Amino acid sequence: MWQEFRQNMLDYRNSNEEVIGFFFCKPHQVSKRKIRYIPKAWVVPSPDCYEMQSVSGLVLTQQFHFYLLKQYLKEGLHVVHIHTHVGEIIPEFSSVDNYYEADYARFLAKNFPKKPRLISGVFNQSLEQSKFRIWDRKGKKSYDIKFSTNYLESTNSLEDNFQEHNIASTIQNYGAIDMTKLISNDRNLMFSRQKVFGETCQKQLGELKVSLIGCGGIGSIFAELLGRLGVRNWILIDSDRIEAVNLNRMPGATQKMVEQRWKKVDCVKHLIKKIYQTGSCVTTIPTAIDNEVARSAIATSDLIVVATDNHLSRKIAQELALEYMHPLICLGTHIDLNQCDRKPRMFCRVTIPPLGGGWCLMCGNIINLQKAAVESAPVQINQMVASAGYLEGVNDPAVFWLNSICASTAVGVIHGTVSGFLNVNAGIDWVYEFPNCVWHQTNTEYLETPDCYFCSNFDAFTAKSEEFSSESNVENMDYWL
Repeated sequence: MWQEFRQNMLDYRNSNEEVIGFFFCKPHQVSKRKIRYIPKAWVVPSPDCYEMQSVSGLVLTQQFHFYLLKQYLKEGLHVVHIHTHVGEIIPEFSSVDNYYEADYARFLAKNFPKKPRLISGVFNQSLEQSKFRIWDRKGKKSYDIKFSTNYLESTNSLEDNFQEHNIASTIQNYGAIDMTKLISNDRNLMFSRQKVFGETCQKQLGELKVSLIGCGGIGSIFAELLGRLGVRNWILIDSDRIEAVNLNRMPGATQKMVEQRWKKVDCVKHLIKKIYQTGSCVTTIPTAIDNEVARSAIATSDLIVVATDNHLSRKIAQELALEYMHPLICLGTHIDLNQCDRKPRMFCRVTIPPLGGGWCLMCGNIINLQKAAVESAPVQINQMVASAGYLEGVNDPAVFWLNSICASTAVGVIHGTVSGFLNVNAGIDWVYEFPNCVWHQTNTEYLETPDCYFCSNFDAFTAKSEEFSSESNVENMDYWL
């Protein structure tokens, strides 16, 4: 979606002319010292919106500028002002940029009740190289700000996790954060056979923080596979304890753990700690996803993975992904018997909705909202519905190898996305069918639902103005301090 904005900027740029583009963003507090600015709308002015457009300067018409600010700043959004410089070298802010941006920052804070902040960005003429900064409201100081279009780029380094995620006191009764200094030589040797994917890929995997919801048959396999790929920072959420029925599909689970009533999150933490004796950061939260502690922890992560066996938790995970603008991966398997010949049919499904909307688990018919509503009801109502035959049992058939196909495919997608050879911006919905051994790839265009209650319209103030600009209500990129 960044490419859509970029292409509009390039289309409106003539030879030796600079162009302006805007994002209007909502801030999201990631941690004590980090704020991510989430775009709620973007605008690229067409040539007739300028009083002057040349290499020497850019001036928008007063009418258009008034419309722009009136349309978006009334909702308390912040302004991201992007312009270009001629040439292909890494751009620098000029003294002219400094003067007018400082004045613009003061103007915004003085003339709008909610005192929006100004974030400015400068690109080279191909919009490949950039620098960003954020101004204080007095227009006296600016600070560098990180910009990324990477779907899975981490906003937190390993060293930041313990210091910045102000949740340690809240979760002290649920699990401990364990962090020690990495032994770099051992780490380099451990991943020596992955060098073909590049040092940047391995570094991003090491910094990625994953919230895993569901630490059972699929989730535990997923955690071990992704852990061995290089992911060391985890938030594990599951309220269940290990039972004998889990031993056929949970790696590392033992009869002794069943007897000692281990929590599933502790079992998965044990797996990760066996991979990394030092340098990992694992937070265990043995509650349901709707618990406020779990929600707060999920907000600090970079990626949400839901591997549960119920519709309610998946629905909540999707809602949180939309709210926090986090990528979401949904994993599941299903086994049934052909009623005619009694032969089994087996399926696994990996679904990644597009970041920020377009389609979601609800409008893609991946979640049954009626079942989710029943699952959220009191136990007595669940029992009544189940006895009446309206609710399937959760003790569905499950085997380790099918769960492994599902989990390993998801890990492969993450690896491909971080490495840059797989594009999931439009989302994916892949279904594996056995014994036919066929992967079905859903055409995600058919999953798009314009009137979806959950993901179609995030805000009512994103009305278009065809006569003034090329504009789209996308939530796409990450800006953070």
